[in-house]
Amino acid sequence: ERDVVVASAQVGSAQAQRFPRLSLNGSIASMRMVSNGVEQEGTTWSFGPLAVSLPIYDGGQRAAAVTAAQASYEAVVSAYRAKVRQAVREVEQALVNLNSTEARAQDAKVSTQGYAESLAATQARFGQGLASLVELEDARRNALASESAQLNLALERNRAWVGLYRALGGGFEPQTPDATFAN
Repeated sequence: ERDVVVASAQVGSAQAQRFPRLSLNGSIASMRMVSNGVEQEGTTWSFGPLAVSLPIYDGGQRAAAVTAAQASYEAVVSAYRAKVRQAVREVEQALVNLNSTEARAQDAKVSTQGYAESLAATQARFGQGLASLVELEDARRNALASESAQLNLALERNRAWVGLYRALGGGFEPQTPDATFAN
C-alpha cells in the first residue's frame, strides 16, 4: 500500500516538473559593530536573485518522465491488487479448511464411539468364549485407528485455525532473551 502511495507521489512530482517555476531567494541579517567605543547596529535585507524556469523545450524528457512514472504507478497498483487477491485467497482457503475439519469432526466422533462399542461387545463375547483372540485384536486395532484418526483431525483443525490466523495478518515476533529478562 505504501508503494502505491510513493508511486502516486512520483507521478505528481514528474507532472510538477513540466510546469514553470519561480524561485526567490533572500536573507535577513542583524549586525552589530563596535569601533573606538562607538556602537552601530544595523539590519540588512537581501532579496534575490529571482529565478524563473520555463520548461519550453526539453526534447520530450519531462513528458517521458511523466509517462514512465505513470507506468511505474500502474505496475505497483497491479502488484498491490495481486497481493490483495492472494490474501483473500489464503483467507478463503483457511476458512474452507476449517469448515471441512469441523464437518468431518462429527463423523469421526460417531465412528470412534461405534468402534469403542464394538470393542466392548467383542471383549464381552471374548470373556464368555464366543469370540476368538483374532476378533478381539481386530476390534481393538479398529478402535485405536479410529481414535488416531480423530486426533489427526483435531490436529488438522488446529492447523486450520493457525492458517486462518496467519492469513488474516496474525503472526508473532519472537522475543529476544534480553527483552524477556528486561521486563
